[in-house]
Amino acid sequence: MGTASSLHGQAPCRNESLTQTHQFLQQYWNNLPPDEVSMSSGMHFGEQCKYVSWDFNSGPEHETLELLQITDVQFGHIGCRVDRIKEYRDWVLSKDNRYMLWTGDMIDAWALWSPGTGFEQIADPQSQVMQFCNLWAPARQRILGYVGGNHERRAIPAFGDLGVLIATMLKIPYSNGRQLIDIHFGDHKPFKVSLWHGRGAARTKGTIAQTLQRFMQQGDSQLYLMGHLHQALILPDWKEFRHPRRNQIELKKVIGAVGSSFMETWGTYGEVAGYSAGDVMMARTVLERNGKWEVTLR
Repeated sequence: MGTASSLHGQAPCRNESLTQTHQFLQQYWNNLPPDEVSMSSGMHFGEQCKYVSWDFNSGPEHETLELLQITDVQFGHIGCRVDRIKEYRDWVLSKDNRYMLWTGDMIDAWALWSPGTGFEQIADPQSQVMQFCNLWAPARQRILGYVGGNHERRAIPAFGDLGVLIATMLKIPYSNGRQLIDIHFGDHKPFKVSLWHGRGAARTKGTIAQTLQRFMQQGDSQLYLMGHLHQALILPDWKEFRHPRRNQIELKKVIGAVGSSFMETWGTYGEVAGYSAGDVMMARTVLERNGKWEVTLR
């Protein structure tokens, strides 16, 4: 039996691969576009950031801001419409007043308990993350917030939350639950947004609306964005706010929206699970400098 030193000699500890990984990441991060807007954050839980604030009044001047929701991309699945991903990414980059809010399931990351199958994947989960980040890297400076979904969390039993890895690669604020975002822009002081991926398996517009409305009852945001259910929906409402000094009640507009997905239906587990076939429709919010705002679907 050999000595400890000889055993170590038989199985040397080599760090060449670690060095190569470090060099790759350093070069990757150096090539990322820089931030365009001043950001501050709070409520940090490890790698997660629950509260994010963006100051558009100290950056480039815009007459309007357009905030595009991106949700349920499920990159890495054979049914993911990569052409539509590029279309939406390029649309955001085509004007300097367009930004994004991500609401989860950005990669597919098949798991044994998924209704899909491993044969529907184009790559392993880590490779999906790397390819996805390369695809979105040119637009990373336009991402104002990101909440993970059930697909990001599928990897937790194996090696951790893939949303953390995506956020680290792209240098964007991430939460695996909810995320509150303040947007300071003109007379919006600030415009308040809540992001949440969603949950459940709603199949009708009514049950989707119920899930969205429960989310809209949390906190004091004006815009509530949700994904997960693969069906587009906009739900407007009003909230009452007291002004004791003026003895008045003020009504404030509140809108909740659900984006669809970037997934094909036919020939995938979406068809088997009973999802309605449809194309990509994402919520698009337009903020005017005078304090007015609206939500449409794009």
